[in-house]
Amino acid sequence: MRKLLAALALSTFGFSAPATADNSVVVVELYTSQGCSSCPPADEILAEIAGRDNVIALGLHVDYWDYLGWKDELAHAAFAERQARFNTLMKSRYRLVTPQMIFNGEHYVAGPNRRKTMMYIDMMSAAPEPVNMTLTRTGGSLEIKLSAKGGKSAPSDIHVVGYTPKIPVKIKRGENAGRHIEYVNTVTSWETIADWDGVGARTLRHDVSSDGKYAVIVQTQNLGPVLSARRLD
Repeated sequence: MRKLLAALALSTFGFSAPATADNSVVVVELYTSQGCSSCPPADEILAEIAGRDNVIALGLHVDYWDYLGWKDELAHAAFAERQARFNTLMKSRYRLVTPQMIFNGEHYVAGPNRRKTMMYIDMMSAAPEPVNMTLTRTGGSLEIKLSAKGGKSAPSDIHVVGYTPKIPVKIKRGENAGRHIEYVNTVTSWETIADWDGVGARTLRHDVSSDGKYAVIVQTQNLGPVLSARRLD
C-alpha cells in the first residue's frame, strides 16, 4: 500500500518506544468497524494495551459493514484489502472478519479475546528484534536510521503510519446505535516510503508536517513479519 493517504502531521520532537536487545515492540493491528456489534469489547482491549511501552496499537477501520445502516467515517477500503491479504497469507479460515487483531504480521485473534491478546504480546515482546531502528524528527523532517543485527536481515518495506490518539464518535444507527465510543490510535494514513534489502545500515529521510502522531514499521516484504517498530508521540 504505497502512499495510501495523505500523511498525518508530526510534532517537533522525536520519541522512540523503548526496546532492548532482549525484547521487541509489538505492532497490534485491530481491524474494527463502527457498524459491528462485536467490536466495542475489542476496541476497549486496544485502548488498554495502547498505553504499554512495548506495544504499538493501531485501529484500522474497515468499510464492509457500512451497508448495515451506519457509515463508518473512519474506514478505508484499503484497510480491508490489507486485512484480506493478511488472512490469505496466514491461511486463516477468515477473509474478512471484525474484530480481528493481527500481531506483528504473524499471529491473529478473531473476536475480542483479552487473554490471547496478552499472551501474544508477552510472547512476541520477549523475542529480540533483528533490526535496530532510531528515529529523529527535526521540524518537517523525519530521519530513520536502520541497521541489521549481525549485518544482514530480510528484505523489507518501511512504513510510516499516521494515527489519531482519540476520536469520540456518537453512533446513531446500525448495530451500535446509541453508543458513544472513543476510538484509540485510529489509523488515518499509511505510506510505504521505501524498501530495504536488509543488508548493513541505511538512513532514510521523510518529509512530515508539524502535528499528529506516527509509527514507523519495518516489515518483511509481502506482508511478512514485523522486524522492528517505533512510534513518535
